[in-house]
Amino acid sequence: MIVKGGDNVSLEKNKAVVRKVIEEVNKRNLAVLDEFMALDLVDHSRKVRGRETDFNHNKQAVAKLLKDYPDLHTTIEDIIAEGERFGILRKILGQTLLARRWMQHPFSPLE
Repeated sequence: MIVKGGDNVSLEKNKAVVRKVIEEVNKRNLAVLDEFMALDLVDHSRKVRGRETDFNHNKQAVAKLLKDYPDLHTTIEDIIAEGERFGILRKILGQTLLARRWMQHPFSPLE
């Protein structure tokens, strides 16, 4: 995640921003992405049709993930920041609506 502020933002501030973003997304507040993610974001770790994704695609992907997994919850296990390197170890748990429906009625056909 690249946050607004570039080099002027301290590592500790970046860690705090990441915690806040994850807390707010857990609360389904996607406006936090507008506040903290850079509009010129390019995500090199995720490609769609061979191209890196941008801010709008990432925001749409988060919204779809929350729709598909209504009980999705992210827990931060660790945040590591040193120099220009930044990593998040997180646990993401959630169950799809289809799986939840099957568990309630295990012998009915899935559509």
